[in-house]
Amino acid sequence: MSLKHSLKWSFLSELASKAIQPLVFVVLARLLTPADFGVVTAATMVVAFSQLFWEAGMAKAIIQRQSDVETAANAAFWINVSFGAVVALALYASATPIASYVFHDGRVAPVLRVMSLQVLLGAVSSIHAALLQKEMRFRQLFWVRLATVALPGLASIPLAYGGLGYWALVAGTVIGQAVQVVMLWAMSRWRPRWAFDAAAAREMVRFGAWVGLSGLLAWFYGWADSLIVGTHLGSDELGLYRGGNQVSTMIYGILFTPVVPVLYSHLARIGGEPKRLAGEFEKIVRILAITAIPFAFTLFAIAEPLSLALFGDRWKGVGFVMSVLALSHGIAWTVGMNGEAYRAIGRPRYETLAMGLPLIVYVCIYVVAIRQGFTVFVWSRMLAMAVGFGFQLYLLNRVLGIHLGRIGWTIAKVTLFMLGSVALTKTYLAPQLPGPVATTVGLAAANISAYLLVLYLTERKGLIADYRAIVSSRASND
Repeated sequence: MSLKHSLKWSFLSELASKAIQPLVFVVLARLLTPADFGVVTAATMVVAFSQLFWEAGMAKAIIQRQSDVETAANAAFWINVSFGAVVALALYASATPIASYVFHDGRVAPVLRVMSLQVLLGAVSSIHAALLQKEMRFRQLFWVRLATVALPGLASIPLAYGGLGYWALVAGTVIGQAVQVVMLWAMSRWRPRWAFDAAAAREMVRFGAWVGLSGLLAWFYGWADSLIVGTHLGSDELGLYRGGNQVSTMIYGILFTPVVPVLYSHLARIGGEPKRLAGEFEKIVRILAITAIPFAFTLFAIAEPLSLALFGDRWKGVGFVMSVLALSHGIAWTVGMNGEAYRAIGRPRYETLAMGLPLIVYVCIYVVAIRQGFTVFVWSRMLAMAVGFGFQLYLLNRVLGIHLGRIGWTIAKVTLFMLGSVALTKTYLAPQLPGPVATTVGLAAANISAYLLVLYLTERKGLIADYRAIVSSRASND
């Protein structure tokens, strides 16, 4: 498959998952409680952490390997299966103490025991998925991803409607994983052999160790806040927090998924011209700012009525989480392409640095804030993102030599305008609108329309023209 077609199917895979997941989540949220989601989130968190040990970076090692792939794949498969069996048994045996001493919720124990099956299912299929990716068979992976995203929802929704509570989510998750195994084995031509090459295994483990370290960092980035909420406040707050975060994350994913590959491919072509890349990346950060920040303020304005319209009264409080985390994600996405810039110039270590150092600060902020209660903790998430945002800008200046004045001015202008727009619409328009649906639509339309008009008048020959030039440049090179 050509690179162009591979990118197309990879993009469709991401888009399909991001389109289906919100729909499934909204339906399930109407049938289940935040506590139901919190119990399953706690178990999912532990299973995701265990993947660092049984997967051991083998999949990425296979994708990277250029010689003797069959032998290496065989060694990687048996490493995964062996580690997976040990980890699954460990999870099963330790489910009760994890539930009692970490999450203080006995319901997590039986859920974790059942979900330990995911470890075994993942272990027997991860190498097949890696080989399909290595062979750029993204069309097949698209169908696997589609089934894996859709089937858990199709299984969970009727079970939730039937009153099974959080077990509906557990059943859907395990069924989806089992279907993924069947599809990957059916689509991949590769089969493991009863053989084990020790030399190949040592090479794979050495490579996988560094990948595992990056995976550990990514796990803490994705789960540290939820872990602290779950261990200190319980399943109900964990469900509210993770649910609100998931909605915000999915919305931003839908918005930015089409943009990232366009901008990254442009950066990769000019990676050998540092001055040009610095100039272009400054424009990209400003383009992200004029997109992410207005979207964040609009979500902040509509989060309460939107949550009421989507989830009902049982999810009281999720609107607050959505509103604050929308601002947090808006801050984060403004510098969301920095890693691509560092990779484009051949310095990926700076991406690790940009993630690792702020993470220490994040965890410290979370640990202090959680003692003040749920509301303070949620606001602390935005404070943490602001700290990370400042460090990201500092690193951009040091590594790429980007002057931050124009970036800062763009961010300030957009922020001030959206603050005024949201304040006016919430004060004067919202009280006139009947019901949560009308309020959501009215506030969103008013804020977005006003901003787009001002943006067109002020930037049609500036950043809008710059973005069109970048897209046109990519299209001509394709």
